[in-house]
Amino acid sequence: MAQLANDIVDFFRKLFEHSDFRSFWRNGSWTHFHGWLYIISDLLIWSAYFVIPLLILFYIITRRQRLRFSGLYILFASFILACGATYFVDALMFWIPVYRFSALIRLVTGIISWVTVFYVFKIIPVAFSLRTPEELETEIRSREHAEDELLRKNELLLEAEKIAKLGYLQWDVIKEKVLLSDAAKHVLELDETIKITHNNFTSIVYPEDVKHLEKMIDTIFIKKFFPDFYCRIVTGKNEIKHLLVRGEVTLDDNGMINTINATLQDVTEQRLYIQKIQQQNQKLKDIAWIQSHKVRSPVATIMGLIQLFNKQDPADPINLQVLDGIEEAAINLDEVIKEINSKTETVKQS
Repeated sequence: MAQLANDIVDFFRKLFEHSDFRSFWRNGSWTHFHGWLYIISDLLIWSAYFVIPLLILFYIITRRQRLRFSGLYILFASFILACGATYFVDALMFWIPVYRFSALIRLVTGIISWVTVFYVFKIIPVAFSLRTPEELETEIRSREHAEDELLRKNELLLEAEKIAKLGYLQWDVIKEKVLLSDAAKHVLELDETIKITHNNFTSIVYPEDVKHLEKMIDTIFIKKFFPDFYCRIVTGKNEIKHLLVRGEVTLDDNGMINTINATLQDVTEQRLYIQKIQQQNQKLKDIAWIQSHKVRSPVATIMGLIQLFNKQDPADPINLQVLDGIEEAAINLDEVIKEINSKTETVKQS
């Protein structure tokens, strides 16, 4: 071991010493053609091996953000540079026989070579799992088709929301933020400068419905359930709209409400139509009540008076009283009929 240690120390101490070796020109029978052919070939190989790492280094620098397996590129560059150095040293030894330095260069080249082999062996499974350019192109086309289809469906969904007058609202209870979809903003007809929050949402609610809305919100937080309800709002154009609100709540791990997701549907036309029908029904009920109560009284009076009329003796004085009573009842009946006609006309007009 001591001799080996001495040999190693002596090797590095005389790394560039060449007096104990003969140069290539002096070792063997070299012709000028043979020698320079060897030298020029070595220099051509060395120059190519020197330029290739520079190109790899330039590629690494320019593609630094998008490059995969950058360590492999560096190992390849180092391996090629070390191989080229052996050819350069071989050409140099035609004049300067630095055999020790040549051996060291070859050792370094061998170590880098096996490190590269190990690295390549390690990344082969990953490299083989990568898609080919054809597969990538197919995937890109597939994704583009999916994006186009998604865009088309999104346009159809937006059109459906517009037709249905339907919007989306999300209330992040934790962050105290309210998110409105574009369709919801269209339904509410809000001014662009107004930003809806959970604190000022009641500011756009119709005053008579504020307490009802607050009651529904309390119900949601107490029961952790979202019941459907109607609510009126005042739009940015000072118009009253009727909304149908449907939604659901999401809970965190502790069972507390995390977010509230809801849809806002403009049902103004439907609600006004229902109110119109209800008003008509009420008028019809009034007409029916008049017919069953007010009409019955004069008709009953006329029928009773007819029973009192003395048909055997038209000159009977009581007949005059009966006729007066019948006339008065007829006038009352006419007033009732006019009232019925008036209410019937309002039902028709509405």
